[in-house]
Amino acid sequence: MKKNIYGSFLVLLSASCFGVMGILAKYAYAADVSIGTLLFFRFFFAAILFWSWILYKKTPFKLPIKEIITLFIMGTGGYALMAIFLFTSYSLLPLSLSTTVFYLYPVFVIILTSFLSKQALEVSKLVAILFLLIGLYFMLGADISKLNLVGLLCALGCAILYAFYIVQTEKIQSYMNTFLISAYVTSFATLALFIFSIYRQDFTIEINSSGWFAIFGIAFFSTFLAILTFSIGIKYIGSSKAAQLSIFEPVFTLMLSSFLLHDFLGQTQLLGITLMLIGILFTNINWQKVQPIMRSQKSISQNIKTRRDNSI
Repeated sequence: MKKNIYGSFLVLLSASCFGVMGILAKYAYAADVSIGTLLFFRFFFAAILFWSWILYKKTPFKLPIKEIITLFIMGTGGYALMAIFLFTSYSLLPLSLSTTVFYLYPVFVIILTSFLSKQALEVSKLVAILFLLIGLYFMLGADISKLNLVGLLCALGCAILYAFYIVQTEKIQSYMNTFLISAYVTSFATLALFIFSIYRQDFTIEINSSGWFAIFGIAFFSTFLAILTFSIGIKYIGSSKAAQLSIFEPVFTLMLSSFLLHDFLGQTQLLGITLMLIGILFTNINWQKVQPIMRSQKSISQNIKTRRDNSI
């Protein structure tokens, strides 16, 4: 019981750490920190933290060249590009909208895994996709006058890339340490984003105190601590329950954006978000486990009824 509570607490802490990332990004932009500079230092400091953790735990870090190439692609073509898309959407869209569009990624994960496994989509997954798409329609419809097409496409592109990243990460996690993956990926992402910021000519270290606060916050809380607590939490409660608890991440972001950034939501937007959260919940429920439980409860009820009838 204590392990279950502790694991759930860690996953919820991870969700809150991920959820605060968009808020901190907005503060960084307000301090005139460019996207290239912000992302470079995010992954630079996160990589230092991950490598420090690996050295502290004395985890072997030498890998075959084939696996290093895989992680290089994941870091440069995956995480670095995802970060560029997501943080660009943060700068062009209201935080509530960019976060909600990004959380379409479960749809792409479902479709991608179904395609790779060559299996038909389950009814529950189709229902989830329906809820997510209808919810997105209400979200966009409510804010159509302020809609920035580039920002929308960036958030959507990040969701698609993240789906591929999740599927690839799941493959290599079976034989590779999670923190080792994160250390290599953040290191390669740092390299790619340094080149990106130099190309854009927006790299600088002349950043005020509020800008550095936002950068360190994203690197420590929304990257290192978020991944650390989520990975440890999974060991206690399993990936299925951890995924269900992660639904609180967008909720946390939307609540904070309303409170701190005054990014208030209309009734239509709230309806859209509610539908999307229901859709996300549907993607995380293991209906194959739920059905036997329901049948078992039904059987228990029938046995109780039979005993009562016999006693009468």
